[in-house]
Amino acid sequence: MTRREVFPIINCSDLASTCAFYERVFAAGQIYRFPEEGEPVYVTLRIGDGQLALGVGTSPTLYGATPLPATGHAVDVCLYVEDLAAVVDAAREAEAQVPLRPSPMPWGETVAYVRDPEGTMLLVIQAPA
Repeated sequence: MTRREVFPIINCSDLASTCAFYERVFAAGQIYRFPEEGEPVYVTLRIGDGQLALGVGTSPTLYGATPLPATGHAVDVCLYVEDLAAVVDAAREAEAQVPLRPSPMPWGETVAYVRDPEGTMLLVIQAPA
């Protein structure tokens, strides 16, 4: 069977604190890290049924350029959660920016925007019950 999946990789200037943020706010669990011992330069996190990877973005990559850790609004990472209010509270406790508090949308979902420690914009969504 061929493995087919898509997941974002966020380039980080501080992988440890960004990883801790996702573990604390979204109950993420590490499913892979490289290297296995010592300080990682790459981790894959499981969040619910999805995956998100974090990599050190401070040196040249295989294609030769050094990625810029999220310094702007190039990508929104979307995360569905069961309890949006609890996630926003945890984000605030982690001193994350919350540019949009939970807001009901006309299509039935409630959404909020949170910035992770690298500045990546997270669209956090709670579906209707």
